[in-house]
Amino acid sequence: MPREISSVTCEGSRAQLKCDLGKVISVVKANYGRLDSKKCSRRRPGRQLRNVQFRLFSPTQVCILRCNGKRRCSIRAVNSVFGDPCRGTYKYLEVDYVCQGEQAGGKNSVTCEGSTAQLKCDAGQVISIIKANYGRLDGRKCARGRPKSQLNNVKCSNPPRPLTPFSVHRCDGKQTCSIRASNSVFGDPCRGTYKYLEVDYICQGEELEACFSPPKQTRHFHMLSVETSQEKNKGTVW
Repeated sequence: MPREISSVTCEGSRAQLKCDLGKVISVVKANYGRLDSKKCSRRRPGRQLRNVQFRLFSPTQVCILRCNGKRRCSIRAVNSVFGDPCRGTYKYLEVDYVCQGEQAGGKNSVTCEGSTAQLKCDAGQVISIIKANYGRLDGRKCARGRPKSQLNNVKCSNPPRPLTPFSVHRCDGKQTCSIRASNSVFGDPCRGTYKYLEVDYICQGEELEACFSPPKQTRHFHMLSVETSQEKNKGTVW
């Protein structure tokens, strides 16, 4: 099992996650808030350190979105990125991650538009998304029976920048997961092009599930409502 690395970054600073050559980041858990009065406490008044009960659950998704599958990654520990979970408290970003071989246990799923992707791991393991795209970056994938006019655009991605859609990250922490490869889920990034959903993911120990199954609450990111209520490991479909 790879050694777990812990990074603590005080509010206003920037976290720098990194792995050796040939290995990539896989985030285990993360929190932006304050769970310890001693961390990031230097020269801070007591009133800014008292609240040690606040845990913001959504950062794990954000950190995975930005850092999983990369050798180096930078994240700003600021309210503009994570929101302000506890006003008046001086916060810090804590990230636990491991460095894994670039192809260590990696899985690739390609699902043509209109079909449903089925992601799955063996018993005792759960899904951790590395990256995903809904669009078309290859003229040969999902091309059978399609006219050339629907395959020519191979620079089509959703989102437009290399970020994994939040809806795909709803599979994190589950043993099996289903995702509909459709415009109703991801929007239509390139009209007239026949698209596909491609997902790269790894299977990790089931003990990581707690990182993705927080108490019930709903948060909004980039116009997308993400339901973070406790869910069963299997059978989720979008």
